[in-house]
Amino acid sequence: MSTQLQWRFRHFDLYSAREWHAMLKLRAGIFVVEQGCPYLDPDGKDPLCWHLEGFLDGSLIAGMRIVPPGISYEEASIGRVVVAAEFRGRGLGRDLMIRGIDCSRGLWPGTGIRISGQGYLQEFYHSLDFVTVDGPYLEDDLPHFEMLLN
Repeated sequence: MSTQLQWRFRHFDLYSAREWHAMLKLRAGIFVVEQGCPYLDPDGKDPLCWHLEGFLDGSLIAGMRIVPPGISYEEASIGRVVVAAEFRGRGLGRDLMIRGIDCSRGLWPGTGIRISGQGYLQEFYHSLDFVTVDGPYLEDDLPHFEMLLN
């Protein structure tokens, strides 16, 4: 990437309608269109969450949501992790996850992070020190594993 990637971390309440539309478009483009997985993305959790975004030249190319403890799991959770297809294979997903882990730990120190990771990414999450605690199981017709980072 020739231009500097810019990161933004903020609560859902700070989004404009246009900004949130861009996030939903990125997520639907990957989860629904690319992965052929019809599911209801707006599940009611986003308004309770913090979101980390990566921008290149003003365009949203990566994102995730960080769910507070007690909503999805007893621990904090990271989900809806996305990197636009044309930017994969450059380490951006790892950078995004490391930043998300740091943001979560900053908000809720001493709390673990639990995820439901897609099966093909299990070794990637292991490389970030997540430990598999359950699975595989089907979520949205795709194999997933529940993983925990203490």
